[in-house]
Amino acid sequence: MRSSRPVPAELRFGERVRLGVLTEVITPQAVDDAVERAGAREKQRRLLPSRAMVYFVLALCLFSSADSAGPPGYRAVLRMLTEQLRHLPGWAMQRLPTSAALTRARQRLGPKALQLLFEDQCGHLAGDADRGAFAFGLRLTAWDGTVLDVPNTPENSRSFGHTGRPDVNLSWNPQLRVMALIECGTHALVDAAFDAVDRFSEHKLARRLLASLTEGTLLLADRNFAGHELWGLARATGAHLAWRIKKNLVFPPVRVLPDGSYLSIMRTPQENLRHGHARAEGRTLPGQPDGHLVRIIDYTVTV
Repeated sequence: MRSSRPVPAELRFGERVRLGVLTEVITPQAVDDAVERAGAREKQRRLLPSRAMVYFVLALCLFSSADSAGPPGYRAVLRMLTEQLRHLPGWAMQRLPTSAALTRARQRLGPKALQLLFEDQCGHLAGDADRGAFAFGLRLTAWDGTVLDVPNTPENSRSFGHTGRPDVNLSWNPQLRVMALIECGTHALVDAAFDAVDRFSEHKLARRLLASLTEGTLLLADRNFAGHELWGLARATGAHLAWRIKKNLVFPPVRVLPDGSYLSIMRTPQENLRHGHARAEGRTLPGQPDGHLVRIIDYTVTV
């Protein structure tokens, strides 16, 4: 909603919206560049320009848990962004835009500018002296997945699906599955991928992150990722891997090392079947199975 009296361009809060200290990292110049490359630059001066809407969307994410009863509304978030500005002379006469106006402005912006901004900002941040970011001369990274709720609309239900089973524990909201590659120590986001929760497993999304693995890094992963194909793809990037495995997996020792760890073979799926049938029949197959040579470290965590 526009104010009843014209407001000078330099006093319009849409031109001055920032996001606190985060603006030092995601600068207005960086936002403007992403908006320009996305073709989302407005053709006429608006109360809610594209730059302001980028910071508004980032604020929606930052303040999503500000209220334990539920995420705050559009106007509540915009009020947080402009609270200090509205105390300045000449700003008090301006009214906050309606939720409908914010929705339309967000639709005009579209997703491309935010995608480009993410690609510009993501990456490693740790320096050599940063604690928890390096081990054994390698940069520590980790990947893991989670799910996020999206608005409960028929379109989102069709596009993204739900977790759980109908009539048992079906999630109320449709959900996205997100996989992220994180730099340990700094928690910097190196890369991320997301898609429909009911059609894309963490394994499938992890393949989209392989291009961001590099030599000189040590990739940590939990016990759900270990498998012949994904291990081979990740190792082919040049990254070193330290992954947990489920305790019921069988890895017969090939050679025991002086520290008590041992070398074994992560067998191909075909070899797993062949050796599994032989083990069930009480037979031992000759020779070394096909697969990746790995080092197994047994450990116990005591709390």
